[in-house]
Amino acid sequence: MKKKVKKFKRIKLKRVFTLLVCIFVLVISIRYVISERAQATVNKEVEIFTDEKYPTVEIQTMIKDQTHGGYSVSYPTLQIKKIDQALKAYVNEEITNYQQTIAQKNIPKKTSTELTITYDITHYSEQTVTVLFNKYQFTDGERGVPSIQTFTFDLPSQEQISLQDIFHKNSDYLNSLSMIAYTELKKNKELAESEILKAKTEPNKDNFSQFSLLEDAIVLYFQPFLGATGYSDTKSIAIKKAVFDAILKDSYKNTKANKNKIKETAPSHIVTELPKPSGIDPNKKVIALTFDDGPSKGPTTLILDALKEYNSHATFFVLGNRVQYYPETIQRMFEEGNEVGNHSWNHPQLTRLKEEQIQHQIFDTQAIIKEVSGHEPSHIRPPYGAINNDVRQYLGDMSVALWNIDPEDWKSRDKDHIVQSVMSKVSDGKIVLMHDIYSTSAEAAVEIIKQLKAQDYQLVTISELEEVKKQRQESTK
Repeated sequence: MKKKVKKFKRIKLKRVFTLLVCIFVLVISIRYVISERAQATVNKEVEIFTDEKYPTVEIQTMIKDQTHGGYSVSYPTLQIKKIDQALKAYVNEEITNYQQTIAQKNIPKKTSTELTITYDITHYSEQTVTVLFNKYQFTDGERGVPSIQTFTFDLPSQEQISLQDIFHKNSDYLNSLSMIAYTELKKNKELAESEILKAKTEPNKDNFSQFSLLEDAIVLYFQPFLGATGYSDTKSIAIKKAVFDAILKDSYKNTKANKNKIKETAPSHIVTELPKPSGIDPNKKVIALTFDDGPSKGPTTLILDALKEYNSHATFFVLGNRVQYYPETIQRMFEEGNEVGNHSWNHPQLTRLKEEQIQHQIFDTQAIIKEVSGHEPSHIRPPYGAINNDVRQYLGDMSVALWNIDPEDWKSRDKDHIVQSVMSKVSDGKIVLMHDIYSTSAEAAVEIIKQLKAQDYQLVTISELEEVKKQRQESTK
């Protein structure tokens, strides 16, 4: 009898357990269905329209109609599988990042958020296509954040390309773009007064990653930046392709393959030539004074005072381990039109170092200069002038700047000897090597600056000297 009772209880418990499991599964299923239906009321199906300018292009629109976590996103499909996948991946990633930001910041559900992405096809030819996305994201804070993203594809290969891909290898296109961008953007009063203008136009790839190739022009786009009155508009600069005729690959010049599929509207303003270095006449004598191993307090200040007095510029190749002690001096160098270059962290011979040590010497010096000034050097002078391929692989866009006049001021420590040694060798286009850590060198530099100006020399930075030489070469073609 007891066995039967126990058996009955076991059966009853099993039935209760089974019932509970069924109820649990049912609840989960109901919640899933409700969630899916709720989501369906929020997420409209992807709407597809035809682009007004390009009939073969379809507009894909995704809308999540909520004040919290809502978005409106549009992107084109060109019926080119590889390109369409890249564009779709971009918008999906932006939506995911937006949703993760809301979750990570734990933004209350009562708080409104917004993500809007629109696009414009700025150029579409047989050779290339450029899609420009405008994004506005608001999650929290006083204002939303606008940004842009361009995708330029080479259509024959269906590969996304950068500006580097359209120029011949080893061409100095970045310095030319930098000069044009700085000159043009400085005309804008709002930008001219901005402390970040120089940093935004320095010759590095990241500053010129957003662009479009038109029939006869290259258009550069610059991200909106936060000013005193809020975010600026996206800035653009159109440059005639002929400016880069000698270094632009034939595939991307003004050819039939680069004609837009529809009539292209020419930019309202287009740059037709490289700007002349500010205040520098390429027809007059130029010379570059350079100072290594600083900065220091007394000698560097004395040199900067003399340069300012004679309206001249120089290049200071600084050591990373000294920069942290003289941030105001580095800032003054830039503010007064001088140039700062990378001279390693603590002056070892780079060619004798291991890989990790080379990276430390170069990268950490770049980083600390940028940290204290907002600028990243475009030139490096390796200690002792020692350079090889093991070192070059870590230079990125930096150019190596050596010298051709060396008074060995570190050895003599004699002002008059240094002055005589330099002045006996000066000529147009030369680069002078000195050091701004010795008082005798600084005193000699003051006298050298005075004498060079008396001989009608223009004292320029390394970058300015390179630009003058380039302009002279182009004028003789």
